[in-house]
Amino acid sequence: MKDDQRRKIQTIELRMLLKFDQLCRENNIPYTLAGGTMIGAVRHKGFIPWDDDVDVYVLRNDFNKIREKFPKLLANTEIFYQDHKTDKNYFYQFDKLRMNGTIFKETFLENREINQGVFIDIFPIDYVPNNLIIRVILYARYRLMRLILMCKYINVDARSGSKKYFAFIIRSLFFWVKLDWLYEKSEKLAQKYLKKRKNCRYVMNLNSIGSDGMKETYSIDDFKKLEDIKFESHSLSISSNYDQMLKKIYGDYMKLPPKSDRVTRHDLKELKL
Repeated sequence: MKDDQRRKIQTIELRMLLKFDQLCRENNIPYTLAGGTMIGAVRHKGFIPWDDDVDVYVLRNDFNKIREKFPKLLANTEIFYQDHKTDKNYFYQFDKLRMNGTIFKETFLENREINQGVFIDIFPIDYVPNNLIIRVILYARYRLMRLILMCKYINVDARSGSKKYFAFIIRSLFFWVKLDWLYEKSEKLAQKYLKKRKNCRYVMNLNSIGSDGMKETYSIDDFKKLEDIKFESHSLSISSNYDQMLKKIYGDYMKLPPKSDRVTRHDLKELKL
């Protein structure tokens, strides 16, 4: 990806992020920047120069409000709210805002008839048990279900080597299981402790992209204390405990990675801006 293309993608993503921030503030829905976007805000006061996506975290009870309200609020605008309800062939368990009229087609999803526009990711943060053992069991159950779902949903040909072989095996073993069933069951499992949330001291990003998703287990306090931070000259919301949250996942996040690692992570089949 060329630098001018990446910058244009970031400009489009920023437009969606600002709209997301506006709607959240108007509807009293708290959120925090997350992942590389959180690092970018703290270290670069905006996008990480080589980054090509945006991540935000929202507690599940507020995430469900977003799912209910935002598709209607964004109807007939340049932005499309994407979840399984608004885009029936979309089976990720986190949602996206997509910019209509653009194409950001990832190889993993190139065979799916969904809105493939430039996007930002909205991750639900789920309430989990206080007991570590029960929490690990819940996480393992969810990740197994998610693994099966993704192996059946994502384009197998986009994988290579042992990952491709493994995906074929999973597909063969679970060929009889419907995507809709897997999606509904995983959604139900993720929200198992939603009604008991007043007693939960911990929350988790069950849909962590990384291999060690347990690292994305947080104290509920991390989402109760929020502040504004400058991001590309705009004020956006971030957890006041961002330093602790980032160190837990990335270690010394203020240190720039080697030049060889300063690359975009999305493998694209088609790009139209």
